[in-house]
Amino acid sequence: MEKKIRVTLSKNISEILSTDSKSFKITKNYLINYIFQHMKEENLSNCPDIQDEKVVIQFNLNKKNKEIYYDFLRERNIQVEAEFIRKLIYKYVNQSKSNREIFVFQENVDRIKYAIENKKIIKLKFNDKRETTVLPFHIGTSKLELANYLFCYDYLEHKYKNYKFNNINIIYITKENDTWKDQIFIENVIKNFDPFLSEGQKIKAILTEEGKNLLDKIALNRPETLCINNNNIYEFKCSEHQAKRYFSYFLDEIEILEPVSLREWFISKFSNALKKYNK
Repeated sequence: MEKKIRVTLSKNISEILSTDSKSFKITKNYLINYIFQHMKEENLSNCPDIQDEKVVIQFNLNKKNKEIYYDFLRERNIQVEAEFIRKLIYKYVNQSKSNREIFVFQENVDRIKYAIENKKIIKLKFNDKRETTVLPFHIGTSKLELANYLFCYDYLEHKYKNYKFNNINIIYITKENDTWKDQIFIENVIKNFDPFLSEGQKIKAILTEEGKNLLDKIALNRPETLCINNNNIYEFKCSEHQAKRYFSYFLDEIEILEPVSLREWFISKFSNALKKYNK
């Protein structure tokens, strides 16, 4: 017989659980069982009471947790099981998104760390069934602590890559080893990690006054400003991929000067958009 547990949470915490489940590609039932399994021994004394709007969620204990659940409650003299689960969930949620992701994918994290320490080549299988072989270097976190990435060298694409952690499904550690061939580049990426691998890449652009305001306001994916010369030309430490993500918001408040390939990409996109609006 299934053991159903009903828990009252704040609306905000419930929404975070739902967002994490979707982002990490797991069910909410799996997530709460995982939280119980791996956090049940932690100190929960500082978890506050619910202050905002309340919602009720329900989940089923999995077989493994169900086998020890009642013995654990009895040993800890836990009288109100729903309150205990609520505090567990609160402690989980009261971490950054990137730390929650590391926690949920701890088994993969440990395997990758072992491979990095021993310079092992690993095989990755992604959620979309793609497969590749890589040499891993680092697990990096985005500046806003929203996601984690595996920085590695991809042998199939013959280039350095960042793979979003929650897209990785299976990790197989091979018996093969390899050396870090571009040691200085790899160390610089690790030291100044960014998801777009912008190390050693630059773009030049002219910003309008409104463009400068947008640069100040929009933090997500913002590139590092290297310098502003006398002609008011900005130089950014920025890959083309990052520039496409970030500066597309700016519309006509920016003019990309270099590299030419990026300038031509923006010209093509705006030209195609203009054709649609001129129909």
